[in-house]
Amino acid sequence: MKFEILKIKTKKFFDVIDITEKVQNFLKKIKARTGLLNIFTKHTTVSIKINENEKGFHADLEQILSQNIANKYRSYFHNDLHIRDPQTFCSIAAKECLNGHSHIMQMFLGSASETVPVQDGGMMLGNWQKILMFELDHSKEREIILSFLSQE
Repeated sequence: MKFEILKIKTKKFFDVIDITEKVQNFLKKIKARTGLLNIFTKHTTVSIKINENEKGFHADLEQILSQNIANKYRSYFHNDLHIRDPQTFCSIAAKECLNGHSHIMQMFLGSASETVPVQDGGMMLGNWQKILMFELDHSKEREIILSFLSQE
């Protein structure tokens, strides 16, 4: 198995980043032929999804999630630092961890990873499909792990 870690700096809440080209470059670099590619995030407030990279769709999804699933102004037990496990605080300035809405959104979007079949060195994605990384918290340095399991 071959792997690489992508480091991506997000800019804001609900930053949608198309990582398709970076993933394809990884496949070229390792001279991938046929097998399975996995794209995985180690973060609980990031989602990796395959879908269309279209701004209207992104805006619709953000609106639906924010209004109907996890409004950041709602009260969350996760944000109550008196009852929350201190081991889950982001830093000494724990206020930056008030991101209950981000965790809920990730659970509804689902998927810390996507798997894509690879044939003849190319991802077998549909015409409009792109590999998208959704930042559901605030601007942060993120890591995406790419791993390729060859059939050959």
